[in-house]
Amino acid sequence: MKRQTAMALAAVFAMSVAGTALAAPANPFVDVPAKHWSYEAVSKLAQAGVVSGYGDGTYKGDRTLTRYEMATIIAKAMANSEKADAETQKTIDALAAEYGAELNNLGVRVDNLEKKVGNVKFDGDVRFRYNNTDKDFNGKGNDLKARARIYAHGAINDEWTANIRFEAFEDMRESGTNDKDNRFDILNVTGPLFGTKATFGRFDVVPVYGTVIDSFVDGAKIEFGNKLKTSLIYGKEDNKIGNENVNLAIAEFGYAASKATNLNAAYYNVDTDGSKDADGDIWEVGFNSKVAKNLVLQASYAESDADDQEAAYQAGLWYKGAKKQDKGSFGAWATYLNVEQKATLDSTWMTSELFGGDGFKGVEVGFGYTPQKNILFKTLYFDGKTTNDKLNVGTGKTEKQDLQKFRAQVEFFF
Repeated sequence: MKRQTAMALAAVFAMSVAGTALAAPANPFVDVPAKHWSYEAVSKLAQAGVVSGYGDGTYKGDRTLTRYEMATIIAKAMANSEKADAETQKTIDALAAEYGAELNNLGVRVDNLEKKVGNVKFDGDVRFRYNNTDKDFNGKGNDLKARARIYAHGAINDEWTANIRFEAFEDMRESGTNDKDNRFDILNVTGPLFGTKATFGRFDVVPVYGTVIDSFVDGAKIEFGNKLKTSLIYGKEDNKIGNENVNLAIAEFGYAASKATNLNAAYYNVDTDGSKDADGDIWEVGFNSKVAKNLVLQASYAESDADDQEAAYQAGLWYKGAKKQDKGSFGAWATYLNVEQKATLDSTWMTSELFGGDGFKGVEVGFGYTPQKNILFKTLYFDGKTTNDKLNVGTGKTEKQDLQKFRAQVEFFF
């Protein structure tokens, strides 16, 4: 009997040592703290129509959930991920990473792309991009560039997170690199503040659909609201107008008019340090609506208080969408653009990158495909002309310049 007892104690000791070494998964029945970020994240999934809560359609908001209960909701979201747009998919991925152990216990496979060291999670991507540009006054040009990004998200506590992204560029056709192209383009802390979500530091800014600005701001952002989502931003844009710093005050609004339609609006106050030519106000409105299965109509209009070249608008159709985690997924789009010179700051539609700050109008078509998981291919073609007159050195006349661009790129995510 004593021998059996001794053997049992030895077995218990061995199991306890092994359990310590292998770090047993967290108890799924432990309550999630009331102010944990995942409650707000799940609420956003509900608003996006990805999950529908308990049987009575609620999330029992009057009490905290256990990690097990939270995992069951996330499992539903993962099962309905085809309904998610890019931003919603990021929320699902973040929740799946947070509750990976509980999801595994439920038998839900979690392909966690994030590598974790202590309380810091890492991921990243590598992109190769080829551009071929044809400006009828300047001739053709092409380039081949690589970009690498490393993301780090560190938990400061249950509520606040530090977010860092370092990116580096390399011209694949020239030796050496420009140190200015290697930088921390995201460097901030985020967390709850007096009932809002606050972000301080450097963060990306893409109001509405990026027609006016798709850039980075050093400053502060406050987000609040459920049905009417509001973001207030103040800071200095990462890029300059000439040699002048650009100080921005932005108010952005988003409203879900229905399950199929979202409305957006934004106001921008621009104040440069020196020259007053670029100072002023810009207003922007937009919407996207699911008009058929897998087909979304998107449009926006912006106008500044400049005397000329003051308007910008875009309208297009988007079919499906290539998702990096879904092998074989694909998408296509076609959009008409009329982006005048003084209506934008740093547009996502390649204003500064492609046309050196000139206004432009024309048609862009594109296609995306995921040949393998975490490998995303995209290509696009733009055909149009400048909205402002340019000097044609060949003829000596001032006229609109024809513009064409072809792009192909492949991204690898890890």
